[in-house]
Amino acid sequence: MARDAEIAMWSRVDELLELTGLGPFADALVSELSTGTRLILDIACGLAQGPRVLLLDEPATGISMHETEQLGPLLRWLRDTTGTALLIVEHELGLVSAVADRLVAMEAGSALAAGSPADVVADPRVIASYLGTDRPVAATPGSAARALLGGDE
Repeated sequence: MARDAEIAMWSRVDELLELTGLGPFADALVSELSTGTRLILDIACGLAQGPRVLLLDEPATGISMHETEQLGPLLRWLRDTTGTALLIVEHELGLVSAVADRLVAMEAGSALAAGSPADVVADPRVIASYLGTDRPVAATPGSAARALLGGDE
C-alpha cells in the first residue's frame, strides 16, 4: 500500500513537471533556479495538493518583465487545464488582465471597481486611484509603471 502511494506521488510529480514545463529542471537544486522558475515551482507545489482554488499573492514581484509576460498565458493555461480557480492579488494590471475573467480593484481595503478587466482598467476611479491622473491604464505588463513615469503617451 505504501509503495502504491509512492508510485502515485511520483506520477503526480512527473505530471506537474510536464504541465508546468519544469521537466528540464527536475534534477536541479531550487537554489540553482531563476526567480521566475522558482515561482513556477511554487505554483506546481500548490497544484500538487489538488486545490479547487489557488491563491497567488503578487506572483510578478521580483521577476523580470519577460517572465511576467510569459506568466499570464501559463496561468491561464494551468487554470483551464487543471480546472483550478485562481485568486490573484497583484499590482501588475497587465498580468491580471491577461488571466482574469473578473477583476476587483481595491483602494484602502474597499472595492473601488469590479467587472471585466477591460471595464475595470477603464474606470475613471481606478485610473485616478492607481495613477493619480486621468490617463487610461493600459493593460500590458509594466504599463502602470510606464504610465506613472510618463512613458505611455
